[in-house]
Amino acid sequence: MSDHYNQSGNQQEMDLSDIFTLIGRLFKNVIYSFFRIFDFVIKMWWVFLLLIVAGIAIGFVLKEEPSYEANLLLKTNFTSQAYVYTAIEQFNNNLEENDENFIVSLGKLPESFSIKEVSVEPVVEVIDLVNYIGENDGALGEMTREFKLKDDRELFATDRFLSKFKFHKLQIVFDSDKNLEDIESFLSFINDNPYAKELKKEGLKNHMAYLESQEQSIVQINELINSLNKDNSISKQEGREGFYFNNQSENVASLFDTKSNLVEDLEIEKNDFISYTDVAVIVSDIQASKKSSIADNLIIIYPLGFVIIFLIVSGILSIYRSYKRETYALKG
Repeated sequence: MSDHYNQSGNQQEMDLSDIFTLIGRLFKNVIYSFFRIFDFVIKMWWVFLLLIVAGIAIGFVLKEEPSYEANLLLKTNFTSQAYVYTAIEQFNNNLEENDENFIVSLGKLPESFSIKEVSVEPVVEVIDLVNYIGENDGALGEMTREFKLKDDRELFATDRFLSKFKFHKLQIVFDSDKNLEDIESFLSFINDNPYAKELKKEGLKNHMAYLESQEQSIVQINELINSLNKDNSISKQEGREGFYFNNQSENVASLFDTKSNLVEDLEIEKNDFISYTDVAVIVSDIQASKKSSIADNLIIIYPLGFVIIFLIVSGILSIYRSYKRETYALKG
């Protein structure tokens, strides 16, 4: 029995010894490989220097001019969302085609016009969307099945949902941050179109009529409340209270609630009317920031890439030569 335990203990000691020996060899191999690489770099320093200089030169030549972007909040008025999105798409198409006549038509010189691309997407107001879907049962599922869209943003950008959103995220890419006034030319392209002017004309007329109807409704409610209060006063004087009085009180309370809602909505609409200057209006500060990209680091990426590729190729060739020598040695 004791011999069995002694053999087990010796076996465990041998296993641990083998593990430590293996770890020691692995550590030595790592150190050896590191010094081999270091020695190789010292010997081939001139190659590395050439690669670094060549990489910096190529990176400098291929480096693109910095671009800038402005993230703005765009408000669409008069249910013009579909028109505005179509106009922006047409604007981008003209830029992609390098249509100089188009830029001249904006009152700008082609060589100084700084806008390179414009993108837009709706700012989804969840509460409004839920209310809309609640009023149109199954609308979201129906639209998803109908269009088979990959992204919810694509769904919200369809005509059916797009008209529900007044605010949109507008991203404009420039090649310079010194010509931000070109944004005015972009807005003029949208707002000065005859169709846009007609939308604005009819929209303002309808909105003014809506405000007048709201104000008239409030006046009528005030008159009705005064009339009911007068009836209640007469009923009290004649001693006819009871059910009739309670019912009239409930009617007056209901009218006050309706009036309160109308006044609140009217105040919102009047404040909103301030921005009804055009079909599309920017309602945020206009600022541009430098757009970061991988192209900004080409003078670092190219030298580093050349050095890494050279090390990999040299390592493969070294392994190949070592394998070839061993093969010849075995044959000999």
